[in-house]
Amino acid sequence: MVRKSLVVLVAVLVAAIPTAAQTGWMKNYGGEGSETGWVVEQTTDGGYFVLGTTSSFGAGEADIWLLKTDSSGDTLWTKTYGGSLTEWASSGQLTSDGGCIIAGYTESFGAGKYDIWLLKTDSSGDTVWTQTYGDTGYEEANSVQRTTDGGYIITGYNNGVFNEEYGYVRPGDIWLIKTDDGGNLLWEKTYGTPEDEYEEGMCVRQTSDGGYIVGCYGLDDPATLSKARLMKTDASGDTVWIYRTSANRWFDCVEETLDGEYIIAGNFNIADLGLAKISETGSLLWEKTYGDPAPVNDWANGLAETSDGGYIVTGLYAALFPGGSPKNGDLWLLKTDENGDTLWTRTYGKNPQFDFGNCVRTTSDGGYIVTGITKSYTNGDYDLWLIKTDEYGMISVAEEPGADAPADWQVLSPIGHSIVLRYEDRPQGFSASVFDASGRKVDEIHASQASGTIIWGDTQTPGVYFIRSSSDNTMTTRKVILVK
Repeated sequence: MVRKSLVVLVAVLVAAIPTAAQTGWMKNYGGEGSETGWVVEQTTDGGYFVLGTTSSFGAGEADIWLLKTDSSGDTLWTKTYGGSLTEWASSGQLTSDGGCIIAGYTESFGAGKYDIWLLKTDSSGDTVWTQTYGDTGYEEANSVQRTTDGGYIITGYNNGVFNEEYGYVRPGDIWLIKTDDGGNLLWEKTYGTPEDEYEEGMCVRQTSDGGYIVGCYGLDDPATLSKARLMKTDASGDTVWIYRTSANRWFDCVEETLDGEYIIAGNFNIADLGLAKISETGSLLWEKTYGDPAPVNDWANGLAETSDGGYIVTGLYAALFPGGSPKNGDLWLLKTDENGDTLWTRTYGKNPQFDFGNCVRTTSDGGYIVTGITKSYTNGDYDLWLIKTDEYGMISVAEEPGADAPADWQVLSPIGHSIVLRYEDRPQGFSASVFDASGRKVDEIHASQASGTIIWGDTQTPGVYFIRSSSDNTMTTRKVILVK
């Protein structure tokens, strides 16, 4: 009878595993050069549009790259956009007709060195129209969004200056551009101060009152030695309020929340990923930082509010920049509640390679789709990376790159009153994280010897758990079941 009850209990526990915890995948896309994923959105057919840049394909030194995949991440088609020089776009969005709007800059076309380039495509990626904005200098778009009137709002910078010493363009003034549905200019506003030659709009969103919220950098206030980090405008682009701080903050993404306030994410204190909530009148409600202390670097590039009122953030975890070259960074996925308190975190990548995330969106099954850049899994230099997870950031072990169990650790007893692990030839010892079936981290396993046997689970409640090694460079996870 005891044996029969044990079999029944195990069957019940296996059946209770959320099916979402078993679904997910990773795919990398690229050639011999370098590719980056900037934006991803799910399409009505369950597949994905991915906006990136490529130096492997196309006509120029770098081109804008658009990919359409099916629900499993398999490529259906790709398109490149550009001339003989450099074209770049880090922002885009699906449009109501099934096409895309894309914003960045062009060196091949337009009036100046760089001009803002706005492209509209149809559902097959074919160009419907393009527009350029700028004069003889340097202009670039960092963000574009559809507006309720069918047009588009764009932010970036104008009046940029090329730095001869360091070989890059230094942004000039914050630039906000409003267009109609054909990209024709309706109005534009420039925001700048003579005291600061580095001012830039990073992200823009239309707000529920018809105005706009702009995550930005610059606009000095000499009296308080503070800079603008967030700017609210009315529907005509006239400033309503500015949130300034003297602390080191860089807001790369902003969203209006369901309660009518604003959530912003980026880099705080140079080395930390940061999240902050701002009231509808521009007052700081709270801010949180996440990550390891310097000298490693963490920051956020992508942000979305989730259906439970919390937030999902992607970016970079624990990167080092020795001699200016990146190493050890992982793509980071972080889930918080409505107060910014961590619910779970996941990292993806293999040190000493450098990987990071640029955009995260919720999917129709309650999970997440993430795009960014990977050096861990690549066809050449860097590859565009697409990761599909369940609602807890987990992916299918069977489909993870390098999913086979490392020869230096294994689970000897995956079902029982306790779980037995064996590892060997690990000079730094063994470490692992333990997650329950919901994806919540519940325990850690540590052993300092180079080889040994570990018995785990005596103090845990019966259930399904996932053990993921954190002391090797793989993402291998093993399912175990505790019974009493």
